[in-house]
This record gives sequence, structure tokens and C-alpha cells, in this order.
Amino acid sequence: MRKGLFLASVLLLAVPARAAEDGGPDDPGRFRVGVNLGIVSIPRPINVEGYARLHPYIGVSGGWSTFPKFASDAILSWAGAKSDTTVSSLNRFDAWEVALRVYPLRGSFFLGVGVGQQVIDAVVTEKQTGSPIGLGGSARVDSWVITPRIGWQWVWSSGFAMGLDLGAQFVLGHTESVVIPPGTPPDVEQDVRDVVHFGSTVPLPVIRFSLGYHFG
Repeated sequence: MRKGLFLASVLLLAVPARAAEDGGPDDPGRFRVGVNLGIVSIPRPINVEGYARLHPYIGVSGGWSTFPKFASDAILSWAGAKSDTTVSSLNRFDAWEVALRVYPLRGSFFLGVGVGQQVIDAVVTEKQTGSPIGLGGSARVDSWVITPRIGWQWVWSSGFAMGLDLGAQFVLGHTESVVIPPGTPPDVEQDVRDVVHFGSTVPLPVIRFSLGYHFG
């Protein structure tokens, strides 16, 4: 009986090592440094992150994300800054972040929190028949944000990495710069105010599926 238990224990210990040799999941707690690229990323679809697993229970990261200008209609509609009588354009919607991850089980699952700064900059003009340029206003909001999250970071022995993060971004404080010239139509002014409200108040969902490569 004791001999059988001993052999079973040896086999259980050998399986992870063999899996790593065959390119399977690596020891998640070992020291690694790498880069993760967001394949699916909300609220900003372009996302790049540098990552380090410093300790079996601790990881840190720093990242940058942005929303491409050519796809700005989606985020401006979300902010409520588009209407039938105005034209809105997004100059910037990006953010940087540093984050701490705690791996309570020493595995791939983590609890994390990130802090950083978000910038949203938009221009709203009025549609005018027969006039190439309508009356308009602009708004820029610089916000300090915090993002609690949960997630999983898997790494294979080859260095290939895959991650999934779920969380929410909250605004801690902000500064705003609003330009509304005299005579600006009420609908344009309201759309500008909606941009400020979106950048300074609205919590945003954070969802990211990433692929990367980690050295170590």
C-alpha cells in the first residue's frame, strides 16, 4: 500500500515537469518578464503592456492604451456627444497605467489594481447648410483613474503567454478644459458637456484578452 502511494506521488510530480518539456503550461510562479498585446480590449482597443512576475505571489505591469480616431463614432455615441444636428470628432482617448497583481494561490489567477491617467479630447461643431464650417466647441478632460480587476495569466514553457482581465475603471479626480464660444448653439454646448461628463464621471468596464511572450 505504501509503495503504491509513493509511486502515485512520483507520477503526479512528474506530470507537470513532462508537460513543461512538451511545451505545456509552465510553473506560473517563476520569475518572468514579458510583453502582452491586447487582442480584445475594452474600452480602448489598442493595448500594450509590459509585465513582470517578481515573486510567486506578486506581479507588476505598466501599460498604454488608446482608441483609434477613425473609429471615434462608437465612443462619442457611447458618451452621448453625437446628435442629428452636430458633428463630433475625437482627437484623443488614451490612458497609461501601472498595476499590481497578487496571486493568492501562486497560480495563474490574480487579484489586481491599476492606477493611471486617462485623456479624452473632442471637438463638436454644428451642421450648417451652405456653410463649410459651423459654430463649435471643444473639451479636454484629464482624469486620474483606478481599476480594480481579477484575471488569469497563463504562461507556457515556450514563453507564449495568454491573459484575461475583467474589471472596472473609476475616476478619482480630473481637470477639464472647455471652450464654448459666445453664440454656440445649445445642442453643440450640450454635446461638449456630455464629453466632460463621460471623461470625469462615467465608470467604464474593463475587459481584455491578451497574447504575449515572456522571458525567464
